Amino acid sequence: MKTSRRTFLQATAATAAGAALPAETRPLSNEANLDGFKIAKRHQIVRDLPTPNFFEGMLLGNGDIGLCVTVRPDALGLHLGKEDSWDIRVSEDHYQHVLPFNELLKLWDRASAEAKRQGKPDMLDLEYNIDFFRDYTMKVSSSYAKSWPRPWPCGIVWIHWDSRKVRVLRQGLDPSNGLFTLDLEHDDLRGKRRKVTVRCFVSWNTGHVSVCSDESSPFVSVSYCPNLDASARLPSPEIAGSAGEGFAEFSGYQHFPATIPTMETPNPPRTDKDRNFALSGRVQGAWVVEGLVENQERLKKMGPGTYGDFNSPPCVFLRSQKEQPFRLDLTLFTPRDHADNVAFARSEVARLAEVPVKQLQQETEEGWKHFWARSAVEFEDRQLEKIWYHNQYFLACCLREGKVAPGLFGNWTSGKIGTAWHGDYHMNYNTQQVFWGVFSSNHVDQNLPYVELVENLLPMARNYAQDKFGLPGAFFPHSAYPVPSMVVPYPAPPWGYEVCETPWTVQSLWWQYLYTLDKVFLKRVYPILRAATDFVVAFVKKEADGKYHIVPTASPENWGCTVDFRLNKDCIMDLALVKFLLDATAEASKVLDLDEGERGKWAEVGSNLAPYPRTQGPYGEVWLDVLNAPPEYVYNVPVTLAPVFPGEQVGIGRNEEYVEIAMRTAGTMRLEGGNDLVYQPLIRARLRGCA
Repeated sequence: MKTSRRTFLQATAATAAGAALPAETRPLSNEANLDGFKIAKRHQIVRDLPTPNFFEGMLLGNGDIGLCVTVRPDALGLHLGKEDSWDIRVSEDHYQHVLPFNELLKLWDRASAEAKRQGKPDMLDLEYNIDFFRDYTMKVSSSYAKSWPRPWPCGIVWIHWDSRKVRVLRQGLDPSNGLFTLDLEHDDLRGKRRKVTVRCFVSWNTGHVSVCSDESSPFVSVSYCPNLDASARLPSPEIAGSAGEGFAEFSGYQHFPATIPTMETPNPPRTDKDRNFALSGRVQGAWVVEGLVENQERLKKMGPGTYGDFNSPPCVFLRSQKEQPFRLDLTLFTPRDHADNVAFARSEVARLAEVPVKQLQQETEEGWKHFWARSAVEFEDRQLEKIWYHNQYFLACCLREGKVAPGLFGNWTSGKIGTAWHGDYHMNYNTQQVFWGVFSSNHVDQNLPYVELVENLLPMARNYAQDKFGLPGAFFPHSAYPVPSMVVPYPAPPWGYEVCETPWTVQSLWWQYLYTLDKVFLKRVYPILRAATDFVVAFVKKEADGKYHIVPTASPENWGCTVDFRLNKDCIMDLALVKFLLDATAEASKVLDLDEGERGKWAEVGSNLAPYPRTQGPYGEVWLDVLNAPPEYVYNVPVTLAPVFPGEQVGIGRNEEYVEIAMRTAGTMRLEGGNDLVYQPLIRARLRGCA
């Protein structure tokens, strides 16, 4: 029996993970109620050796705080990150150089003429290969060349032991409840050996991290090391610590100015737009604080940009006074969590330290049980099953309603790890793909951080459409940050002019309505769909063939600016996503009984878009990414299959006359590998459903 679109959507919980695995894999049960919590518990992540490298660490989180746990032969490391811990400064002086779009096209024409004058009509990347075009590109991308903005790590807590006496036996992470367990062997070097178990989790309900041992631990010291980066030119972090009766405390604070430093004002005055994070830790037992005043003075003397090199970075250092049971409670908050987050972090850690760890862990486990109750799968192929549960776990660690949407590297960061490309939002699939699976796994709430991101970008997108294009609606940026700036950070050719990114940015807003049929939500996001639609309808041009063409544009990460738009015409990604947007907005307007007079124009454009570019390849007719592209090009993402996904114009029950060319394109396209890891299986799964 042929699969319907509806039954396909109902059965896609594990499609993306499993499309590349054997087709005979099937769920074990069709009707039984599955217990996702119990099944997730099967798939422990286990290591039998130390994992000192960040990229080997165990990942924990609660959708806001991200924790990477590393294990050295001599210490346990807690690398702390948070979704809204950001250096929020944005340099906006580049914007004065951004040309209106019509003027940019004239510059492009001049560059084309120069390339032809040089006898290079096939030149690619004019924006870098023609001197005056390169000068312009460098000017308008100068802000992006700065080190800020970027996610800012919240520091590292190190729990040390004597490696002569302690050996790492096993470490495990239980994805069913987010509990990390470390088994150590302690040898007193006098013939007595014993096992010590350490447990760590991030609270489901608040910004709290717990580390404890049930028995006397061999830990000799604890240190908190704030993140230091001289090139960032931020105010120095502030640290403090004290020892009380039966406990010791430490704290960290990092101020994030909204104003960039200059030669004249290296320390800008504080404003109401500034942000920060505050961290507070409490360790139970007998401890002393060592070297604090010296380290505080070192930090004060550093100042922005003057950190220098130190054999040991400034930190709060606590030394254990005896062998004792270990318990560390740590809280981490920003002003987004609480207006007085400094005092709140301190009071919360004191409150939580009085609650039994077992109770706190049970409360967190209940949160995870509620999460796993939303969806479950069970497969004969346990590897496929593991992939699904592990990735659901990772999503829960970095997505949470009411929290900031994760950037390129989620909420796990340490030092400069997680800051490439500013750790920003790239709206050309990088940001979107994190959220692709949340609907089919019944976690619609996980899409809400993305919705908030798009809502925050709308004023910037409207302003840019009107100011630089002279067009109505909204043109969404290629790159964006969760910061208080209304200036497009990367308005550089060619990637700053990918037309597909506007419909792609708003696509999942319509998806969320389709999965929920929530009219209140649709009313909330309809103005965004309408703004994106207004722009693309105004941007497309009807040519002599009666078709609407998209010229110029840029194929995602291919070709750059080319001579006379040779490879900048009718990108298949643009065409597919524009059609998706026009259909979605028209249907939304019917549901809400709005803009009836606009539907005719939307339908006329959508019905007469230029055909998908195609050519005869070595194995038959295939789609291309743009007109005139070579058929055997090696892509980094499967852009030539955009009509299948993300465009959703070809597939089960939709334009199946294109399935043959789609399957041939899928079977013969060349990919460099890596960026298509999530993307390509979603396409192949849809085509498999048509077979």
